[in-house]
Amino acid sequence: MKFRCRTLFDITTTGVTGHYKSSRVPFQDRANNNITNEANWNRARNQQRNYETLVQLISMRVQIFNLTESVENNNEWSFEFEIETPDGFGNSDNPTENLEVDGDGVPMLTGLNNRPQIGEMLITDGPNQNIWFDTIPINNVLEN
Repeated sequence: MKFRCRTLFDITTTGVTGHYKSSRVPFQDRANNNITNEANWNRARNQQRNYETLVQLISMRVQIFNLTESVENNNEWSFEFEIETPDGFGNSDNPTENLEVDGDGVPMLTGLNNRPQIGEMLITDGPNQNIWFDTIPINNVLEN
């Protein structure tokens, strides 16, 4: 099954991991941001941390594959992934039920490119919802 995760939190995939190392600057991260000092590094690291948090949340129940980097569109970030287990996150009535339960209340880092009024945790339902999980149809192509 294929899924999409959409969120209002900045989950830009920067590739910046680990603590600040002055010997590694300047460089350009995966999102093409210029990392020239510790403040730039920490911002890019926090964006990457948010992405990693969601990947870890999703990976608690199943092994994921074909994970994409995040894409931002109008202050909404998204990425896609696949799993082999048909009911890995729920059932046919609600195939994302367990993701919604697992994700609700998970803390996220703010003060990045997300909206200032977003809050500090994932909300999976209701008027303040800030994360959505959707299934994506996969075209089944038979190979000879």
